Amino acid sequence: MARYKPTTGELESLADVDKALKELCALEAEIERIDAEADKQIAAIKAKAAEAGKGLRERVKEVSATIKAFCDYHKGEYFKDKKSLDLAFGTIGYRLTPPSVSITKQTLPLMKQLGLVGYIRVKEEVDKEVLLSLDDETLAQIEAVKKQKNEFFIQPKREQVNKDLLASA
Repeated sequence: MARYKPTTGELESLADVDKALKELCALEAEIERIDAEADKQIAAIKAKAAEAGKGLRERVKEVSATIKAFCDYHKGEYFKDKKSLDLAFGTIGYRLTPPSVSITKQTLPLMKQLGLVGYIRVKEEVDKEVLLSLDDETLAQIEAVKKQKNEFFIQPKREQVNKDLLASA
């Protein structure tokens, strides 16, 4: 079986790798600068849009409240037999919300005291961190297996690039 040798491009020594890491630092710094500038511009645009639309949003709330007040006042007249009305520019009406229960801090202890434990949710889940302490044989019995990888990483030293830039200036 022939050995596979990956292409390393222009890199022929660790010195070349170090130069490539330096370039990586510079590239990442430039990407961060561009992203920061874009974030600044986006924030300014959002703030400008929020200010420009402030009056309109308040007017939407006012008009909606006025329509609701009208419908509440005439509920028996317009919504006696139906829940909604289709008008030329939209639909107005009432929707029944799904039922919900409001509880207090005392609800859970009182339920336990009354023996209503069937109405208490208990979430069961596997504690994977504790499973790491089990041996492989026990893990196999429960159809689990430990996994560990030796992954490659690159951690550029950006501060060194900054020092080099300051020294050359």
